[in-house]
Amino acid sequence: MLRGVLVALALLSGCERGAGAPQTAPLQIFVASSLTEVFETFEAMYEAEHPDVDVVISAAGSQALRLQIEEGAPADVFVSASMAHLQALVEAGLLGEERTFASNTLVAIVERENPLKIARFEELVRAQRLVVGAPEVPVGAYTEAMFERVGTANPELAAELRRRVVSRERNVRQVRAKVELGEADAAFVYRSDAVNVDGVARVDIPEAFQVRASYGLGVSRGLAGHRREAVEDFVALTMSARGDEVLREHGFEREGL
Repeated sequence: MLRGVLVALALLSGCERGAGAPQTAPLQIFVASSLTEVFETFEAMYEAEHPDVDVVISAAGSQALRLQIEEGAPADVFVSASMAHLQALVEAGLLGEERTFASNTLVAIVERENPLKIARFEELVRAQRLVVGAPEVPVGAYTEAMFERVGTANPELAAELRRRVVSRERNVRQVRAKVELGEADAAFVYRSDAVNVDGVARVDIPEAFQVRASYGLGVSRGLAGHRREAVEDFVALTMSARGDEVLREHGFEREGL
């Protein structure tokens, strides 16, 4: 009952803003936590061109956002760090459209001062406290795939790295924060999470061990009228040449799109 009242109030709020052009209730955009700054930029760009429409960004782990949508959260757009979460929502009839959105790669990070003098991937064994994502979190699943590649080439190195894992976090920003706060010696995150960040230094992963993360974008089923137009306009912005530039500035790629 309370939820119905809140939804009604939100719709009324959208109808009462200004006069003239048809109004649209706030667009609800759910994005993987690694895309937070990217979509805050898209939000500002879109609202500058569409002052009659509010955009609300909700950022969290992709698996948490998927669960919220399955439980009825009104997401107009969902951008996931794992295509599997999108496909599950399409199969459940909750998303009507999906597309590949961007790609990312993994890196290791250490404290900016790098007290353990870790400069190469193999030197990560100097870390006594290694943090990764939980296995059900996209960054954790990608990290596990990377460990498997390391294990194929160098089982001893893979075993040493696994032994140093002291924490498995619920999203990539929590993983990075452990290093920023001095609570971890090293961590595995997306390349985008090491761009323009003062508190960490990046250690690249050899191409032989690298895993590429594929991000996908899905749109809610049942959109119609002015709301569908607004959502389509927002998605078009994210997929435009300007959108490409924003993604590159934050360490993402559009390869193969």
